[in-house]
Amino acid sequence: MENPLIELELRKLGLTEKEVRVYLVSLELGPSPVQKIAELIKIARPTAYEIIKKLEEKGLFVETKQRNKRLFSAQSPENILGVLRTKKREIEEKEREFIRIIATLEAKYSKEEKIKAFKGKEGLEAVKEMISFSPTQEITVINPKNNPLTQKEMKEVYQAIKRRLGKLEVKEINLSKFNGTLIIFNKIVYFPSKKQEALLIG
Repeated sequence: MENPLIELELRKLGLTEKEVRVYLVSLELGPSPVQKIAELIKIARPTAYEIIKKLEEKGLFVETKQRNKRLFSAQSPENILGVLRTKKREIEEKEREFIRIIATLEAKYSKEEKIKAFKGKEGLEAVKEMISFSPTQEITVINPKNNPLTQKEMKEVYQAIKRRLGKLEVKEINLSKFNGTLIIFNKIVYFPSKKQEALLIG
């Protein structure tokens, strides 16, 4: 079963590419042994089993037994709503968490010595360079669409980190109640919405 549109929507729920493929193939197959699912997707059996277990945790897979054989089958697409609700709760919790962070930043902005302000193009260029030298392999971007650094500039930043560290995982989260942008690595950069300025924390 190949449907790029459906696959894209499932990816938006947080499923990986392989998880989507395993789920869709299993929907078509019905209850099947791991080996058969793995063969159709052309991945190793242990990898398929690991993916199925992850989907099981998300409520999208179930294990059954028939004549002493372990079979696995994808749950009804209705169960995807459960994944969506879980995702929604996680996002809402993150939103509350970052609202608290922002309130703390605003309260301490003029007092905390570790917070530095950068303004204008030169300031943003300096912030961009600092992010490029991140010692961590994970970066979280809250509301990337509000980032005054362009997609091209952020791509350059990510490439610089990958060249130094070998790999980089970027997580992007959109929060409707927060108008600015946060970039979290070993420090935190806060960009107020639609302003050529930034606060560096840490």
